[in-house]
Amino acid sequence: MHRALISLARIFPLRLLYGFMAISIPFYVMLDGRGRRASYSFFRNRIGYGCVKSFLHVFVNMYNMGKVVIDRFAAYAGKQFRILGQDQDLYDLLVPDGTYMMLSSHVGNFELSGYMIQSPRPVKTLVYAGENAHVMEQRSRLFSDCNVEMVPVKEDMSHLFVLNDALQNGEIVSVAADRSFGSSKTVRCPFMGQEASFPAGPFTLAVRREATVMAVFVMKEGIRTFRAIVEKLQAEGEGQARVESMAKAYASVLEKVARQYPDQWFNFYDFWAA
Repeated sequence: MHRALISLARIFPLRLLYGFMAISIPFYVMLDGRGRRASYSFFRNRIGYGCVKSFLHVFVNMYNMGKVVIDRFAAYAGKQFRILGQDQDLYDLLVPDGTYMMLSSHVGNFELSGYMIQSPRPVKTLVYAGENAHVMEQRSRLFSDCNVEMVPVKEDMSHLFVLNDALQNGEIVSVAADRSFGSSKTVRCPFMGQEASFPAGPFTLAVRREATVMAVFVMKEGIRTFRAIVEKLQAEGEGQARVESMAKAYASVLEKVARQYPDQWFNFYDFWAA
């Protein structure tokens, strides 16, 4: 199926593929009860839409998630995308000195930037290891062209040692900082009107390595056009206080992006429950 999707992406324009995908969205929404409820709650309770508008945006939300999947396979097939509005800070990440971390989230399509932006210095990016083998192969091929190497999440948390070594060796580390990867250590932060749990690991690593930390989001704005949003995180204090300050700074930036692009929020579970 994955190979077939890549072949289709080579032959057909993205608009047509989006159209075919849209036909299946109502059925997917009906079958995925948990995701539907979480999406509805997000629009109703966090964005503040009315009942009917929230319900309609559930479909838009799922449709946009489908676009993310298709865009990734289109990239595997060789289609090119544009990333606009790249702040100078994003380019500063690629210079050959300084210790840097990029913190992303499950909004927009941050992964696509790893296929499009050539880095003169190595980048280690943390990824979920349970993807289909063919998908992982395609990811690895495109990432390697841009000097990016995947670090799969491991149950024994050994991936943290790999990331720590990467920072020590002057490489860039890229991590999604809105979900915990097997660790129970979290930081509670004000987010979208209520406290939510964010993983402590990325912020603890950044503080220990004294890294400059950028929050980076890549949001879809057109058929083949994305916009990069980059903000440097400012933190205060020392030790654990600094970890918590950085986590709150990240949550504040993420909230701004989520409110600007609510239909590209792709955490389909109760983010505020834990």
